[in-house]
Amino acid sequence: MTAPVRSPSAPPARSAGPEALATFARVQLPRIEEALARSLPECAGLPAPLSQALRAAVGVGGVPGSRWRPLLTLATSRALGGDLERALPAAIAIEFTHTASLVLDDLPCMDDAPERRGRASTHACVGRGGAILLGVSLLARSAELLGRIPDEGGVLSAEWGAAFGLAGMAGGQAVDLTGAASRGGAARRLHRKKTTALSALAVRAGARTAHASPGVLEDLTAFGRDLGWAYQLADDAADLDEDGALGRDPGGRAPRRQSRRLLHRALDRLDRVEGLDGDGRRLLAELACRTAGFPSGEEDRRWA
Repeated sequence: MTAPVRSPSAPPARSAGPEALATFARVQLPRIEEALARSLPECAGLPAPLSQALRAAVGVGGVPGSRWRPLLTLATSRALGGDLERALPAAIAIEFTHTASLVLDDLPCMDDAPERRGRASTHACVGRGGAILLGVSLLARSAELLGRIPDEGGVLSAEWGAAFGLAGMAGGQAVDLTGAASRGGAARRLHRKKTTALSALAVRAGARTAHASPGVLEDLTAFGRDLGWAYQLADDAADLDEDGALGRDPGGRAPRRQSRRLLHRALDRLDRVEGLDGDGRRLLAELACRTAGFPSGEEDRRWA
């Protein structure tokens, strides 16, 4: 297949109308929310404040995140003709892992964030120890959900461990804490995995549950990795816009332009993936554009 040529100076063209993604999200988001509530790692005897903080962190019965990562898992399975019911536990594990990373990132020893999504952060509600334990419980539950998936559970759990470990998200956070990313090279590449490892795994999990071939798995993983970094750069651009409104100098950075280039590359990779049906390919392309905030910009950050 010959990939379409895209101008790096223009927003990527939408491969599908927003109605396709809106319809998919309208059906799948309630299923995701129900599964998240059902799959919470709660148990008898857990103190009420911890239970309440856990539900708040995940966004159950409160302010949820956009859920673009579990949607990405389900959309990938859909594009490969997979069973979405089979992919759902993997999607939930991806969202629990993301939530755990936020709980841990907000700690005073990390980003020291007092709020998350307009509410008190988890450590502000239950203390540092409580927040750490809830984060660990979400990670444990993620491994449990993945391990129970028939046929692919073992390899998915192993890939999840690699994505969250020192060669992935945890290593990226370690580089962030030490400021080593400024040195470039391997440290900068590892730093990016703080964001890209989970987006790549979200795509890979959907592909694995649909029994994708090794070649398709690798091609889709590269797409997910580029999408994750495009999202991060778009988020950085929004932060710079806020700084500009406050009169702060952006320092010559141009993350929005970089995000656009990464999104172009992600879409080019997607065009070359074999075995995707047309509607599924267009669905993934539209989800990628919305995740990275293109082409309608700030309005689409509700997906991010």
